[in-house]
Parts: sequence; structure tokens; C-alpha cells
Amino acid sequence: MENVNEIIGNNIKELRKINKLTQYDLAEQLNYSNKTISRWESGDIIPDVHTLNKLSEFFGVELSQMFVPDLVNKSKLSRKYRFQLGNKLTITLLFILCVWLMATVIFVHRKLTYNETFWQIFIWAIPTSAFVGLVFNHKWGNRKFNYLIVSVINWTLITAIYLSAFNYTFWMLYLIGIPLQIGILLWANITRNKNKP
Repeated sequence: MENVNEIIGNNIKELRKINKLTQYDLAEQLNYSNKTISRWESGDIIPDVHTLNKLSEFFGVELSQMFVPDLVNKSKLSRKYRFQLGNKLTITLLFILCVWLMATVIFVHRKLTYNETFWQIFIWAIPTSAFVGLVFNHKWGNRKFNYLIVSVINWTLITAIYLSAFNYTFWMLYLIGIPLQIGILLWANITRNKNKP
């Protein structure tokens, strides 16, 4: 019979894997070091009750389920995770769809009211959609994708400003994006090294 440390450790490891997180990702989400996560998963130590409760909330399981051997192989739990992941993705896509719906409404309104073809509104919808994706990814997703999404926001926002405000004459606006991109890469590197010993 497995001891409690091994049961909890295996459950943390399997819940982490089913959520497609590395030890580093989980450590970043919980504000612990990845070495601590490794020690939990190996059964060397177990998290305190407060941290166990935080883990169960993070993974969407009852606290008592953390003590159940072979928790992840219960078919009910696997279906629950697929359902939760599908719901999170669907909610994110619905909010992004709202951005594009608003862009379409503005486009049609300008065409019908002023007989203008304001196609640039669709360019503005790209960084807006990326920002919505960033918000939901920060809440539910893998935080390492935040840097990629911020990069998309950086370049698409510059493109939207360029196409809307400067009528294709101020290409040097893109030079502003270079130090911003370097800043994003440095920020990602600092965050990645934060939990390393």
C-alpha cells in the first residue's frame, strides 16, 4: 500500500501532466520553486494543508480527492478535465468572436451611414483579440505563452497605428517595436530564471 506522501505526489504529478504543465509552469502558477514541486511529486515532502487546498482549487478537484490513489485514472476525472479545458477554450474564443463582431458592426455602420470603407477596423481587431487572449491565457492558460501574445500585441498594434494614422508614410514607427520586443524577451528570460536555484 502506498503511503500518503506517494499518493499525493503521484496525484500532483498526474494532474500537472493532464493539464500539460511542466514543473516550472506549476511552480510559477503557485509561486514556489520547481525544486519544491519535484520534491512534492517524488513524495519526499508533502505540501501543507493550505497549499494542498490551493493545489486542489487550481486543478479543479476536491481536497479529499488529493488523497485518493490513482486519482487521474478515474475515467470521470479525465472527462471532467477535457470538459473544463474545452469550456475554457470556448469561453476565450467567444470573447474573441465578440471583438470581431464589434469590428464588423462598426465596419457596416460606417459603410451604411457615411459610405466609407473603414477596413482598418479589422486591423485594430487583431491586437484587441490578442489582448483578450492574453487576459484569458493569464487566468487559465500556460503563462509562457503570455510573452508570445504580448509580442503579437506589440507588432499588430504598431501596424494598426501605421495603417490608420499615418497613411503608409511613417514606416519608422516600426523601429519603436524593436526595443519593445527586446524588452519582452528580457522580461521572459527574467521570469524563466526566477525559480531556478
